[in-house]
Amino acid sequence: MKKTLYLLLVILAHPIYAQRDPLLSQYQFNQLPVNPAYAGVNDVASFDLQYRSQWGGVEGAPTTVLLSGHSSFFQNQVGLGFSLVYDQVGINTNTDFNLTYAYELEVASDVTLSFGLQTGLMSLQYDFNELTLEDPTDEDFINADDGFTKFNVGTGLFLSNERFYIGLSIPRLLKVQEDIGENTGERYNQHYYFTGGLIIDQLSSIVLKPYVVTRISEGASVSADVGVNALFADLIWGGLFTRNFETIGVNTFLNLNNGLRIGYTGELVSNDLSSGFNTHEVSLGIDLELFANHVVARRYY
Repeated sequence: MKKTLYLLLVILAHPIYAQRDPLLSQYQFNQLPVNPAYAGVNDVASFDLQYRSQWGGVEGAPTTVLLSGHSSFFQNQVGLGFSLVYDQVGINTNTDFNLTYAYELEVASDVTLSFGLQTGLMSLQYDFNELTLEDPTDEDFINADDGFTKFNVGTGLFLSNERFYIGLSIPRLLKVQEDIGENTGERYNQHYYFTGGLIIDQLSSIVLKPYVVTRISEGASVSADVGVNALFADLIWGGLFTRNFETIGVNTFLNLNNGLRIGYTGELVSNDLSSGFNTHEVSLGIDLELFANHVVARRYY
């Protein structure tokens, strides 16, 4: 009960509360949700479905579903894609749909730089019927809108070759202000992302990939995932990561030769809301050769 009440207080501190981007852990093979410049970067058509259940056992804890797809076109210089995210936290339901465009340039031998843009809609809905109020006449709730839908745009850069990748992005550039009752506040602040990884394949039968995913947003502490994955027998990825040294996670991915990818992430969490191995994320993805110059090959990111 205390955990549920604490979560509601976090969600409903409406004079200062701003919606945060849904948290996902499996950016190793799909960075499109946080960087539009990633569209088409692997020179194939890619489709991914992800599901995340966070803080199991805590009522109103986050649940996230992601569906995305992207492909390269025009001699693999242009990338087009889409992403649809459904995220539920307590009485809040956030639905985010974006279309992405990327253009790729070769800036050095075997090194490409992609410039990305995205545009879409963010819909945030509140279900106040789920609350039991001590004062049913509270005007903040009686006069409150049940949500909003706003237009937004984003941008990003992605520099990569077979040995490394670096990404910088702001998926949504525009702040969102909204009234709830007599209170007005920021409902969404920009999020800044930095991603980076190295491919180390000098070992005889193992490929190592140390990586980092950093998120920065106004009014929230910096969040950083730091980890390392290892590819065994050119087939199975396994790895460990930590998020701000408060969460420890394990990754495993099956990366088949036909382009099929199956992934699982489990997290051991220790914070004020939850503790234990109770956050799980699963994914299913596939790479396809749909257009000219598409080649399904081993992927490292």
